[in-house]
Amino acid sequence: MLPTEVLEKSSQALLDFQGKGFGIAEVSHRGKEFEGVLDEAITRCKRLLGLGDTHDVLFMQGGATQLFTLVPMNFLHTSADYMVGGEWSKKATAGAKELGKFNIVASSEATNFDHSPPPSEWKLSKDVDYFHVCSNETVHGHRLPQWPSHPNLIVDASSEFMSRPHPVKDCALVYAGSQKNLGPAGVVLVVVRKDMYPKQKKTPSKLWSFKDEAENKSMLNTPPTFGIYILLETFRWLESKGGLDAMEKINATKAGLLYGAIDESNGFYKGTVSVKEQRSHMNVTYRLPSEELTDEFIKTAAKNDMVALKGYRTVGGIRASIYNAMPVEGCKALSQFMRDFASKKS
Repeated sequence: MLPTEVLEKSSQALLDFQGKGFGIAEVSHRGKEFEGVLDEAITRCKRLLGLGDTHDVLFMQGGATQLFTLVPMNFLHTSADYMVGGEWSKKATAGAKELGKFNIVASSEATNFDHSPPPSEWKLSKDVDYFHVCSNETVHGHRLPQWPSHPNLIVDASSEFMSRPHPVKDCALVYAGSQKNLGPAGVVLVVVRKDMYPKQKKTPSKLWSFKDEAENKSMLNTPPTFGIYILLETFRWLESKGGLDAMEKINATKAGLLYGAIDESNGFYKGTVSVKEQRSHMNVTYRLPSEELTDEFIKTAAKNDMVALKGYRTVGGIRASIYNAMPVEGCKALSQFMRDFASKKS
């Protein structure tokens, strides 16, 4: 989901960039027009995340799923730690399995990923190449209240990046598919701490090397120019709203409206997350008393212009994704609909 302002400004730039008579998607990625877009996007991204010269900002392709393989391809020498709290962190281990040894420090799969294993349960290894976590499990609706502290922390932040302040400056690498909170599908935002480059392995191609991508300013091949432009407009929008501190407050308000409707439903709605402190502020997941009621809920909501509420195909139920661009009014409308539906069907 993208803010209306971002879509409007991006559509204008697609037709006529800065009054030049041509669109941003038509310019050369080596030309001064796109170079200006790229420089501004990097500057604004670093400013939003509170980063200095210690990290590089990369715009890559292949989706966050490709990073499941690229991370171990670049950094897995002897062994790595993975915390598995849901569908996406489990899939990340598949990439590591193809390329070397890894240790699962904790997993909540036995309880159907209804929470993220707390730090007290982690069995971290010594001297690992990195520690990988997913900060927000989109499918199962929970997040890490605080990101872990580790000298070589790697975070898949795809579904919550820039929804709240993140300690990115303390991380070795953070990556996020842009299609949740930042832009269109086709761009992966990657932030790499520069002291990781000497630890890189030789990759089969420079296209898969973070160091080479950084040295070539994300332009080893033709980058997705229009997608990056949309990210720039999103960064501008975020700064105009007061930055990530402001977004965190807005998102907490939105999430509170929906969790309030769940908690005050006398059991009609059942949240799928067993640890309330871990409830996601991006993906609110819950179930109704029966599949029949779930189907009716989804169809009735659609008639009221509330769509895309069906839970992920592997888990079912309801999932309300309330990313940064979702206005508070949208969550108010869904919350009231939930209350009205429960009142009629209880």
